[in-house]
Amino acid sequence: MYILLSGELAVVTSEAVKRASIKPVATVGEMGVITAQPRSATVQATQPSNLFVIHKHQLDAALRDDQTMQSQIYLNIIGVLSDKLEGDNTQLRSYQLDKEQVERRMQQLERHIESQAQRAQLALDLALQQEGLEQGELELYVEEQLVGLIPRVLIADDEAGFRNIVKKALPAFQVFEAENGKLALEVVHAEKLDLVLTDIKMPVMDGFALQAALHSQFPDLPVVAVSGYADAEDVAKHHFAAFIDKPVNLQEFQLLVENLLTQKQQQASS
Repeated sequence: MYILLSGELAVVTSEAVKRASIKPVATVGEMGVITAQPRSATVQATQPSNLFVIHKHQLDAALRDDQTMQSQIYLNIIGVLSDKLEGDNTQLRSYQLDKEQVERRMQQLERHIESQAQRAQLALDLALQQEGLEQGELELYVEEQLVGLIPRVLIADDEAGFRNIVKKALPAFQVFEAENGKLALEVVHAEKLDLVLTDIKMPVMDGFALQAALHSQFPDLPVVAVSGYADAEDVAKHHFAAFIDKPVNLQEFQLLVENLLTQKQQQASS
């Protein structure tokens, strides 16, 4: 069991998504010191931290010799677990509200697309009545206009689990995937994108090299760096639109993507 004296820890998933932050003075591994089972979550230090370490065999020996201390420690651990359970319930309610907001947005987007499709069909019917127009050309034009209504995002990351997390976090978007910068560059050339998210440390072509190529060839395409290795100071030298540190806070991530796409739309309309 660990007691955090200073600094900050984060509970993260295997896909480098931050689930919770741990501040001083808090315990980590209190269940394991009772059940002797390994932790089901991964904890990382997100700031330089100092921790007080209590080994299970030492604690067990001390508790056998002091019944009063045993009762007090178990009561304290029960209190800690109760607080964490209450916090988890609050977080679960927050996730549920976020889920409902995303679902409402998807419904609005679907209604908007349906409306645009109906308008496009009317325009197609009217255009076909004019001489010299071919149906295939008109249908292609309509399809291109409809595709442009859905935000298109590329995630470049060599971790398939993290790419999947991004897709789930952006359900109303069309998300493309690439496992390195070279493949990401091919996708950008082939597809009309609104935003690129890239890891920094990747094989074949890393995020810095990818951004250099994109900044040269597609200067209006916003690119966001996502990394657990680089820091904001390093990223600032490479013309990224923003930087997200791993482990990722999903709510902050979703808000950042929304804001960047809104800014891009406003710039395009002006």
